[in-house]
Amino acid sequence: MSKTEAVWRATLLLSLTLLCGCTATSFLKGDESFYDGAEIRFDTEGRRIRRKKAIEAELQELINPKPNKKFLGMRTGVWFYYVAGDPNKKKGLGNFIRRKLGSPPVLMKDVNPQRTATMLAGQLNNDGYFKSTVSSEVKTKKKVSKVIYNVILKPPYRLDTIRFPRPRDSVYAPILREVAEESLLKRRQRYDLEKLQAEQARLEVALEDHGFYYFDDRYLIFEADSTIGKRKVNLDLKLEPGIPQRAKRIYKFGRVNVFPDYTLIPDSLGPKADTTVVNRFYYIDKNHRFRPEIITDVINIKEGETYTREAQRLTLSHLMGLGVFKFVNIKFSELHADSSRLVTNIQLTTLPKKSLRAEAQGISKSNNFVGPGLLLTFTNRNFFRGAELFQLKLNAGYEWQLSRQNENTLNSLEVGAESSLTIPRFISPIRIDYSSRTYLPKTIIKAGINFQNRVGYYRLSSANLAYGYIWRETADKTHELYPADISFVRTDRRSDTFESLLDTNPILKQSFENQFIIGSRYSFTYNSQLHEDPMSQFDKTRKVREHNFFFNGNVDVAGNLINAIQKIGSKQETSYELFGLPYSQYVKGDVDFRYYWQLDKRNKIATRIIVGAGYPYGNSKKIINDTVRYTMPYIKQFAVGGSNSLRAFQARSVGPGTYYIRNEYPDGENLFVDQRADIKLEGNAEFRFDIYKMFKGAVFVDAGNIWTFRDEPERPGGKFSNAFLKQLAVGTGAGLRVDFSFFVFRLDVAFPIRKPWVKDAENNTPHPEWVVKDVDFGSREWRKENLIFNIAFGYPF
Repeated sequence: MSKTEAVWRATLLLSLTLLCGCTATSFLKGDESFYDGAEIRFDTEGRRIRRKKAIEAELQELINPKPNKKFLGMRTGVWFYYVAGDPNKKKGLGNFIRRKLGSPPVLMKDVNPQRTATMLAGQLNNDGYFKSTVSSEVKTKKKVSKVIYNVILKPPYRLDTIRFPRPRDSVYAPILREVAEESLLKRRQRYDLEKLQAEQARLEVALEDHGFYYFDDRYLIFEADSTIGKRKVNLDLKLEPGIPQRAKRIYKFGRVNVFPDYTLIPDSLGPKADTTVVNRFYYIDKNHRFRPEIITDVINIKEGETYTREAQRLTLSHLMGLGVFKFVNIKFSELHADSSRLVTNIQLTTLPKKSLRAEAQGISKSNNFVGPGLLLTFTNRNFFRGAELFQLKLNAGYEWQLSRQNENTLNSLEVGAESSLTIPRFISPIRIDYSSRTYLPKTIIKAGINFQNRVGYYRLSSANLAYGYIWRETADKTHELYPADISFVRTDRRSDTFESLLDTNPILKQSFENQFIIGSRYSFTYNSQLHEDPMSQFDKTRKVREHNFFFNGNVDVAGNLINAIQKIGSKQETSYELFGLPYSQYVKGDVDFRYYWQLDKRNKIATRIIVGAGYPYGNSKKIINDTVRYTMPYIKQFAVGGSNSLRAFQARSVGPGTYYIRNEYPDGENLFVDQRADIKLEGNAEFRFDIYKMFKGAVFVDAGNIWTFRDEPERPGGKFSNAFLKQLAVGTGAGLRVDFSFFVFRLDVAFPIRKPWVKDAENNTPHPEWVVKDVDFGSREWRKENLIFNIAFGYPF
């Protein structure tokens, strides 16, 4: 036997030993056995019944306890639990292994099959599968037991006639018939007890919105008749006899008391509260922290108006939306026993006015820069006594770029400060009524300054001043509009290496020019994961969304207004300046569309498409070497590549088009990798799956490139053409993610399978080519040139 063969046999023996040990069966005593889950077998008696898979999934969800999770057939968590023993200390390695890596064993003695079978049969009956039965049996093999539930599944009963009370039957009948069209119950729908209960809850809210404050869904009774034949059910909505008199009374809002500084424990030694009447609200205050109208203006409960649940909901949403209250409690009481007026007490408990927060951060950016950071945030939640949120943020970070393809490590030191004032209302020349909206709009004023020192290259300084609005149309739709967004960008401390790069690349030099960016921008975001279905508050049978979408669209225009003003009465042919410095003029837009498909609880498919284009013109014109050039500021251009983009390529190294910077600098001397351009197209797809507890995995494929609108002699092949799809760079790989709940650590390993810039002996002109045939994980040289490791925090999208 050779030495190599002996090593392989020993390794195999050790692996088998560990495999057997990790099944944890050796820790069991006597006749104990692991519970290995339940299997549901259906007998439909020869009938074709739809939804069998859905029924099985619903029943499996009801079965408890759940078996221990397994990894590669092993109960790893149970093995760790037994190995760790019972640590005496609350801290330490043993305790960590038992709590974080271990899982208590789930044994067959913990399961009651007979009781579970009875519960499953009851659930089937509630779901309309009347007369279905469930029995159980247990099968044990080698210390592992499984429960088999045998279901004799009968065809479902369906709704036929649904009758609501007639108008003369009660004071509620006209309202009930009015809202019947929006009923959750439909003819030919499968009988479902939960849906009936949801309909009762919906009708309660409808009656409350007509002033019946004391009405309760318990007063509504559905009488079901399943004897009419053909597996049909007639439903009659009846009112319970003996409904209390006050539940039949329509109430109006009476006096509204507002307590802006409410505490559970009154301060007997503090100042006494005084009462001020503000727009018919009784404002009872002792500390005078807020201007009264700031609070009363967002209250939808008005004295003299009919009580509605909607007014109560909007008031609660608006007061919490001010961002200064920890708790909002709205209480109603009758003025006296025979009164139809409700006294309203709005009790507001404030958040601390001032706070200081320090955060130590692990920073990861799309350009593969990672490193430690520090963020200090000072917050004042009531800056001018109008619920304004003032924040001052100071940040500092030191980052280095991870890349096996760069001989020299790139370092970056960044320091910045930003102040912002968020006002929970529109501040505009036009009055806008948003009282009927669920969410309060916000006006934002912010100013910031940032210094980024790219060691060995340059220092980039930027200052920004912006005024804008943010408002939520619905829970899933958000708008941002900044009519005024002014930035000044300045580059200094340029190294000789960087200066020589700028001298050889006029377009790059122009993009790093000191300049103003004066414009406006708009952003719209849609996120279906935040969607609020109005009926979901009643109907709990509605499924969790299997398919989710995310869309973000941005429009950014700069230089147009000031350029138009300067052109009035001027025939200047050269570019205009502001305070002796140029300003940019361009229009830019981009969209980010994502689709998420939740296959099951453990597996998901995530996809993303990004399309963007920016067109410089007008005042962005420069004449370089007798040639007219247009370019957008460096910070406004598009790039691809990196840990949140094309992970098989170094950050910002792709394109434009078939151009590749390393073809120009094969020795790496004077190499400035960052490539940017006017047009961007990128697509990503990931299959995400659970591995074990906090450990997740993914396999992915990325594709994309950037292009210019105009020819650039310094970057041949970079102009956009109808061959753009053939010029896409494509990469693939796999990743490991560790989900710590409050943040996700991610390691992705990727390699290219299509390059747009291949040069070979037969064709020295850069051209797109699939390079799958060149993949050679055993080659050290190939790994060095192609294998990219991406370390980051959070998911890429």
